[in-house]
Amino acid sequence: MHYDTIVIGAGLAGLMAALARAERGERVLLLAKGHGTTHWTSGCIDLLDAGDDPLAAIGRLAAEQPEHPYALAGTVALEQGLERLRAACEAAGYPLAGSPGRNVRLPTALGALRPTCLLPATMVAGEARQLADGRPTLIAGFHELRDFFPPLIAANLRDQGLHAEAAYLGLPPVERSHEFGPMIFARLFERTDFRAAIGEQLATLVRRGGYARVGLPAVLGVRRATEVVRDLQARAGALVFEIPTLPTSVPGVRLFQALHDAFLAAGGRVQLGSFVLRGEGAAATLTVIISEAAAREQRHRALRFVLATGGVAGGGLRADHTGVLQETALGLPVRAPGGPSEWFAPRFLDEAGHPIFRAGIAVDDQLRPLDAAGRVAYHNVAVAGSAIAGCDPIREGCLEGVAIATGWKAGLL
Repeated sequence: MHYDTIVIGAGLAGLMAALARAERGERVLLLAKGHGTTHWTSGCIDLLDAGDDPLAAIGRLAAEQPEHPYALAGTVALEQGLERLRAACEAAGYPLAGSPGRNVRLPTALGALRPTCLLPATMVAGEARQLADGRPTLIAGFHELRDFFPPLIAANLRDQGLHAEAAYLGLPPVERSHEFGPMIFARLFERTDFRAAIGEQLATLVRRGGYARVGLPAVLGVRRATEVVRDLQARAGALVFEIPTLPTSVPGVRLFQALHDAFLAAGGRVQLGSFVLRGEGAAATLTVIISEAAAREQRHRALRFVLATGGVAGGGLRADHTGVLQETALGLPVRAPGGPSEWFAPRFLDEAGHPIFRAGIAVDDQLRPLDAAGRVAYHNVAVAGSAIAGCDPIREGCLEGVAIATGWKAGLL
């Protein structure tokens, strides 16, 4: 089948670009080797870790760093993308709270308070300013859920002046005895009998301790999280909020599903399990991409393409045995430090970060990839997300914001 647009990558950037294209009436294929960063990040939308007003900070950043992805995408694309994301989540029954003009702070699975901008409604009661109202908070979890330790979280919150205590809940009788990962718990919480048993335990603890709110691991359902939280609040007699866990990120899965469903509703097609090997074209025009299929190669044709495969952390860029960074899908030129000796700062926790994480594909103001001489490599390819050079999105606290802004712009070009 011949498509109008093929998007490579199923993270936030790829999903936003694919959705924008499909809603313009195009035939769009979303092609990816697997799920993107949604499944291992917090499920919140970080715009920029720079003070209380991230939108104003982004404006200053764009003026100071004209090659930053935010400068190339523009704040209009960011705000439009955020609005469309919120609409998709609202339609999925999973609303996002917050404003792009204000950072809030939420507890992590270690009990630190991290800034974010938009957050699921299931996490709102855990916002730092609410935790600081003087009323006690209970952090509860399960011994069976690895890497979520209520005593550690509560102790670190207390060290920051917040009134928090901890408890482990007993696991109600279930059909399994091993491998209680986040997704398993999420499905259990969608069962009424499971919630009833947990709610009874929480109600007893709330009555004894006088807790105003209860923080639980972010595993409270997949498709019905808002409903699950409301039910637990009614049973416990206190506010309930989620705290992000280590991957698999259930809140991230919810974001993926909201955008995935919106894309399918717009007529798009998704093909996961397809690793793009290379592209073919001539005269700076890409015509075909080739993906790996079972015992063969598969060819995909389109008028235009969006590359959203991520940077070094996401696997879109890899170093070969000689220490040369390569873009894995289309073989696009990579802008990077000169060699492995220049990739890392002398200190692991260097404030400026490691140069390697700013590596990526240089693009013009239309997000088209550039070669080493600054010429457009492909006129019908747009690059989105962490694959773009000039940004360290994790250190700068803008991973989701850059993905949304550049993904949405790539979908409108």
